[in-house]
Amino acid sequence: MTELNRRQFLKITGATLAGSSLALMGFSPSAAVAEVDVDADTGIVVVERIWIAHDVGKSINPLLVMGQVEGSVYMGLGEILMEEMAYRGNRNVVHKFPSMLEYKSPTTMEMCDVKTYLVEDPDPNGPFGAKEVGQGPLLPVPPAVANAVYNAVGVRIDEVPIMPEKVLKALRDKAKGGDGRFGPDSIPAVEWPEPLRILTPAEGGDGREMPRVAVHS
Repeated sequence: MTELNRRQFLKITGATLAGSSLALMGFSPSAAVAEVDVDADTGIVVVERIWIAHDVGKSINPLLVMGQVEGSVYMGLGEILMEEMAYRGNRNVVHKFPSMLEYKSPTTMEMCDVKTYLVEDPDPNGPFGAKEVGQGPLLPVPPAVANAVYNAVGVRIDEVPIMPEKVLKALRDKAKGGDGRFGPDSIPAVEWPEPLRILTPAEGGDGREMPRVAVHS
């Protein structure tokens, strides 16, 4: 991103060039391809392999950077395959299974082979041109797996995690002439509160919310 692009972005978002706002400018593109095996009789999805490319800006220590990328792949696999926060329908935010034993995450048996590609497009504002490589590579993994499931058996699972029962329901729906899809039909309506306006230290703020001013037409 050039300096002109940065200023245009800041103008659009209402951010400033002062203070810590530049910390938001380390964009790191990432892309992934997944190879999966889907059992149409049981609905079980097994991820065989992931190819992932992540723009790290500058790889100061390639071995550690690749470890970070592959750690994000691991987290992405957990999110798309098994990690679920299930709540009781008749109690507000009470877990259906209040135990970490029921909150599954991948083990070495579920972790797939990973082919990692480090892309280096230096960021002038990063240390030696480096960008983030913390959790950014996680983002393309879930959609890559979901698309691979669709390519394998022709059904769309638009909800995480992709559990076997969801795959089976979508397959049965497709067999009956339906869309072959499982997931929410719409985005739920949320009454968001009014946004807070807090000045940064560079703008003379002290971390407190600015008083609201009534506007009369």
